[in-house]
Amino acid sequence: MQAHSLTPQSRVMTAPRSRLLAYAQLLRVPNLFTAIADPLAGWLVVGGSAPAAKLLLLVGTSAGLYTAGIVFNDCFDYALDRRERPERPLPRGDIPRRTAWILACALMLAGLACAALAGPTTLVTAAFLAGLIFFYNAWAKRFTLLGPLALGACRFANFLIGTQSVPARLLWMPALLAAYVAGLTFIARHEATQPALRLIVKRLLLGIIVLDAAFVALTGDWVGAALVLSLLVPAVALGKHLAMT
Repeated sequence: MQAHSLTPQSRVMTAPRSRLLAYAQLLRVPNLFTAIADPLAGWLVVGGSAPAAKLLLLVGTSAGLYTAGIVFNDCFDYALDRRERPERPLPRGDIPRRTAWILACALMLAGLACAALAGPTTLVTAAFLAGLIFFYNAWAKRFTLLGPLALGACRFANFLIGTQSVPARLLWMPALLAAYVAGLTFIARHEATQPALRLIVKRLLLGIIVLDAAFVALTGDWVGAALVLSLLVPAVALGKHLAMT
């Protein structure tokens, strides 16, 4: 059979799609739904203490800071990923490193901007979370115990973005979430040398949404719990085509 090469027109159509796919992989788009589940659950467990219109800003804060952290992760890990994860967009050369650094900073600023619009309480929490994200990526991740603890603290703060001011009786929820993510992070540290762990890590990531939904269900808000749990649908669907780790 004669080999068929791409026509100039199809190459033009394929290039933007490939670039879009590279950015989707860099941002770990499926994971984004695990991130926004935290503030959504936090908002629901306190009975929607913030106005509903403000919820979009809370979710935007979480989305901006989470994706910033993901891109910073790959920027800081570039040399390591060239050896252990060469399939990622930066080692492959699909996205320039300079562009990735700029994107990470822009996403973090966007998240902080949403927090500022949401109010001073959200901005303080978001600024703390942004500092934790940078601390984790630039330094803490190098250490066996400190790295998981720092990332767990990030999830704790991410949950608090939704609660605004959480009652002391409910603090066990973000604390349990933090412990869960710390354990997940500890397991994920070994997936580069043990590829079989990747499926386990992927399922544990999706489990964050289930855990958040369970928190809401425990307050008696079954509709809210179903809303949080529905985030599994896009996360799982996109996770079939895009990397989550």
